[in-house]
Amino acid sequence: MSMKNIKTVFVAIVFLSNASLCAAQAETKTTLTKLHQSYEKQGRRALGMPEYGKRVQFPAVVVEASDSFGGTSLIRAADVRGNQELARLTPADDAQNQKMGEMRSGAKFTASCEVGFAMGSAFLTMKDCVIRP
Repeated sequence: MSMKNIKTVFVAIVFLSNASLCAAQAETKTTLTKLHQSYEKQGRRALGMPEYGKRVQFPAVVVEASDSFGGTSLIRAADVRGNQELARLTPADDAQNQKMGEMRSGAKFTASCEVGFAMGSAFLTMKDCVIRP
């Protein structure tokens, strides 16, 4: 491998590392209560929320864990200071699907999810979630 190719590979690695770091920093820390208030403020239309389509991180508690009609795990979640369902979370991948399927009511966790489409429902839709106990 020539010195020019080594420099090109090095520059690419640095660029990708910085891009990954920027993506991780773009995640907003919040609470389910604040997200739900934003949803309510928009007339229960997620499309109008500033957070729509963006990744957010929040602490939560499992109200109920079950399977969706498609067979993937689904968590009905409340803010850690309450027990009212404010969001429904679906997993980012198979590993998260398994992890979410093993969670029980009352379990506290931190989630990183994308705010998904919801309109008129009492709860937010959170998709591509990564769960940490």
